[in-house]
Formats: sequence, structure tokens, C-alpha cells
Amino acid sequence: MKQYYYAVLSGFMGLAMSLNTAAIDGDRDQPIQVEADTLEIRDDENISIYSGNVSLIQGSMQIRSDRLVIHFNDENELLLLEMTGNPATFRQLSNDNKEMFGQADKLDYHEPKSLLILSGSARFDNNGDTIEGSSIRINTISDYIEASSSKPDERVRVVIQPKLKKGGQ
Repeated sequence: MKQYYYAVLSGFMGLAMSLNTAAIDGDRDQPIQVEADTLEIRDDENISIYSGNVSLIQGSMQIRSDRLVIHFNDENELLLLEMTGNPATFRQLSNDNKEMFGQADKLDYHEPKSLLILSGSARFDNNGDTIEGSSIRINTISDYIEASSSKPDERVRVVIQPKLKKGGQ
């Protein structure tokens, strides 16, 4: 199984901003541990389906969901993680040991594009800065983030914490 790492993502008429979302460098080199109530492997479809109280841990990354579907190519390399829950959540530490947190009804991670998409009541928190919307898209390589709302009367909500000046002021 190909190693991978996580961060966060989404968008339509959205807001784009850059946050430092780089995960701990060594996370992708750690073993992946998955626990669930049930596992179904469909070799002919190149998917594994984990259901019921799913927990995935790799290094500092922790994912919790009701269901996780892992898609592979014919070389058994990761293509897509689909996580659903009420909500599905992830936590991970950045290189500077700050926690990133995300939650949504659905989390999709597209490995080849390094793209994380949070859909449905999406929220991403990076060291106190938060983004909320119907959808959040994050490119984990470029740190590009895009958020959007799906209804005309909904809006994207962003809270950016003030940065301390040098000297602690």
C-alpha cells in the first residue's frame, strides 16, 4: 500500500486563502493502522471498505469516520480515500507542531492531485484560524485553500487570529 499524508480542501463561488497546512514530514513514512467493525475487500474493484467506528492512524494523522472506502489502482497504489460520518473528522500536526483539524459530512482525499475535499457542514481549523462552508478544498502541496457555500443565502465564514508581534506583543 502506497504511503500518503493528509491536510485539507473545497469550493464553487469561494474564498481562496493560503494557510501553512504542511503536515509533519515523517507522517507519510509511518505505517497505516486501520480499525473498524467490519472490512470488505473487493479485489476485482480495487477497493477496501471499512465500516462502523472507523479509525485510521498514520504518524500524527488521525481520521475517524463511520465508513471509509479506499480506492487503489492496479499497482495497489492509493488513488482515493472516501470518508463519511456524522461528522467524519481528521487531526494532524504540522511541522511546527500545531494541530490541524477538519470535519465534514464527507471527506475525500485524492492522492494523485494531493487534494482534500470536505463536503457538507465543512470546517477546517489550523492553529485557531478557521474556515467554515458547505465545501472546503485544500491542495496539500501548494497550501491553496478554497471554500464555498452551496446555497445563495449561505456564506463562507473565516476567523483569522491576530498574529503576535515579535517580542510577544
